[in-house]
Amino acid sequence: MNVEHYKMSQSFAIEYGTFLGIAWLIAFGFVVGGLTTGNLIYSLMGFGWIGLSVFIPFYLAWRFKQHLDEGECVSAFAAWVFAFLLFVYACFFAAVGHLIYFTYIDGGQLLEAFQAILAAPEVESQYTAIGASEMLETARQQLQVIQGLTPIEISLALFENNIFFSLLLTLPVAFVAHRKAVKVMIPK
Repeated sequence: MNVEHYKMSQSFAIEYGTFLGIAWLIAFGFVVGGLTTGNLIYSLMGFGWIGLSVFIPFYLAWRFKQHLDEGECVSAFAAWVFAFLLFVYACFFAAVGHLIYFTYIDGGQLLEAFQAILAAPEVESQYTAIGASEMLETARQQLQVIQGLTPIEISLALFENNIFFSLLLTLPVAFVAHRKAVKVMIPK
């Protein structure tokens, strides 16, 4: 693969990474909306978008491969570079969205919703019924620590999580984007 193919891989990774980052932000918005308003439909839509967000990178890798000319190949390394950059751009895009949300929109609503969930008597009775009261108390302590974080620290933590899970998906997505050279046999 020549330099032009690597430039093409990078440009497609930027474009497709933006699409993937938008999908992640839509999922985040629906989940947060469901948690803060208590709307079940928002929560279900959010979990649907989360499920869809797992399949979107594979579709984008397939689309990347479709843009090649007939007979062109994508080396395994170039496919991995495409997949890695796709996820890096998506993670940066989502991190900016998270930062904007936690800085200007949230005002502590999301963490208050988690606190209300953990303080509900039903949750406490369920945890005691299964013998996990210590886990509930640990979750409450961790939530207090998270409440002490600044919006940029929360956004960086979400960015790190996105990078970690993206690295897990990089190889399977690169496998979809990879195309072997087709050998044409000429009859004698």
